Amino acid sequence: MTKFILVGGYVHKAKDGGLSFCKEMVSGLGNNRRIKILDCMFARPKESWKNKFNEDKVYLSKFIDNFELELADTDKFTEQIKLSDVIFFRGGDTYMLWNILNTNGDWLKNLENKCVVGTSAGAEVISKYAYNLDTSKIDEYSGLLPIKFIPHWKSDYNSPNINWDDAKEQLDNYKEKIEIITLSEGEFKVFNTDSTK
Repeated sequence: MTKFILVGGYVHKAKDGGLSFCKEMVSGLGNNRRIKILDCMFARPKESWKNKFNEDKVYLSKFIDNFELELADTDKFTEQIKLSDVIFFRGGDTYMLWNILNTNGDWLKNLENKCVVGTSAGAEVISKYAYNLDTSKIDEYSGLLPIKFIPHWKSDYNSPNINWDDAKEQLDNYKEKIEIITLSEGEFKVFNTDSTK
């Protein structure tokens, strides 16, 4: 069983500040042990990783008691996944993230019994198809979840260049008919699957 949590973007913008998201991320992973969370910043410029990592550590500490946060490393990513309970794909540049993940092909085979979290770009690469709000194009990704996805739903992201209803219609008409998930800032949705690729 693999648990996936997709987030529309900016978890801290949720009405509860992200409390329910953080609790969901670690639920079912054991109350009496330290939860290992792998913080994947591959969607962001490398020079920003350390600062963002430190911000995440402070943020998660508000809501989670017993955890260890590790910064994902492109050179040992697959090995890090094997030793982690939660893999947290942060948002940013979807293409940058996807290009790095494609050079680490074995990561897809090591997600059983993990919680895989994606915010914005991180959620896009978990989906099969996603509408990229920066390019206004539809792209194909891992398909770990057989869905179509739009992040930052009806927010001011890339405003006023996005016609949200038109974007959803384009995505709906793209290739096969599968479920479309639209998530607003801080909103999340949980999926439990019996198997992964």
